[in-house]
Amino acid sequence: MITICTNIKNISLIMSSTSKTLDLFSDNEIIYKKYLPVINSISKNKLMVNEWDIPFTIKELSYLVHSHYRYYGKFPSVVAGQIMEQLPPPSKDHYVIDNFCGSGTTLVEAQLRGIKSFGLDISWLSALASNVKVSFLKIEPITKELSNIVIWFENNKSEYNTPQDAFTEKWFDETAARDLLAIQDYLFKMASSKTRDFLIIAFIGIVRRVSKAHDGEVRPHINKKKKQRDVISAFAKKVNDMCRDHEEYQYYIDGNVSSECLLGDNLNLPDKFNDGQCYLAISHPPYLNSFNYAPVFNLEFYWGKVFEEQYSKGMTEFYKTEMKAHPANETITDKYFSHLQRCYEEMFRIQERGAYLAIVIGDCTRNGKLIRVIDRVIKIVEEIGYSLYELNYRTTHFGLGKYAYRHRADYHGDIEEKKDGILIFKK
Repeated sequence: MITICTNIKNISLIMSSTSKTLDLFSDNEIIYKKYLPVINSISKNKLMVNEWDIPFTIKELSYLVHSHYRYYGKFPSVVAGQIMEQLPPPSKDHYVIDNFCGSGTTLVEAQLRGIKSFGLDISWLSALASNVKVSFLKIEPITKELSNIVIWFENNKSEYNTPQDAFTEKWFDETAARDLLAIQDYLFKMASSKTRDFLIIAFIGIVRRVSKAHDGEVRPHINKKKKQRDVISAFAKKVNDMCRDHEEYQYYIDGNVSSECLLGDNLNLPDKFNDGQCYLAISHPPYLNSFNYAPVFNLEFYWGKVFEEQYSKGMTEFYKTEMKAHPANETITDKYFSHLQRCYEEMFRIQERGAYLAIVIGDCTRNGKLIRVIDRVIKIVEEIGYSLYELNYRTTHFGLGKYAYRHRADYHGDIEEKKDGILIFKK
């Protein structure tokens, strides 16, 4: 262990070298195997119907690199994992596609199992976060660069001024905004590398924490009681936490297994997928009447703006063209289902006979009325040409935290209750 101390008040950075000894042999079970769903059969008739019970906390399911980047609306890591446990690839050349990739949950679970995978997302920030998670990289250059940043920050932060705009004034303390600007500038001037990508995601990952917003609420809201966090301390801790988790992750994976998230529109899949090798698609669309992602991540997009042109390949603000899921008025609801139909038609086009499509989706309510999203999606996908292979209803234990549900979410009971499903189709 190398301890690097600076003269910044109250900071002592513990850097992990690549020779760190991991306690990986205290339990013979691979970590992701510990949290697979408990599956109970409801029906074994013509159609298999199961309950997937996930009796684990959000913290437990954020193992390894899943914790690199907090993604609101993320589906449980073990859902993607269980789907691939049940549906392994027929060869090493076959791959999984996630066409609503988000922060790369499917890619991580695929890489842990040695399965080739691709993601597609409309957000450059999501694509970057996903690719950082599944990158095979050296930890030592990252910790060395962090040391450089901390020393540079202490010597140069006073040269920066707080951005003078209404958005910054609303969401950030003056000192926090100044410090974020300093770190942002340092990262912006770095040469392109995996180390820089890693540090940018760490930087974006602390934006909500050092803002005036509640940490746990999906849509940003001002928290008047929030205690201001020191920006450089938060950044250093985030980088070190990510280094530790990434080093352990790399113990489990084969760095030669391809895994990549592409920036793109799932209505027009890239030509590279016309090879007939996508044996499984895992799809987790935004839930109807939940939220739209661009406003939820407005703080992160604000501080990521200077990096956007590089990572979006010139398609700036492409993320704002996302499929809208909220509010679920008639117009948005119709467009929502139309988008799903078109994107699954596109997936059907590139898959060969015998391939699978797994959709993770849930019902919703609008003005107190239940919208049976699951039933409608099944109808849409079957009309495209897929056959429903397996129907699973998901239950989740969210605990009793301030921002958690107050009870066990049980979606398979009363017919009038909302259901959360994992729908598996076969072409």
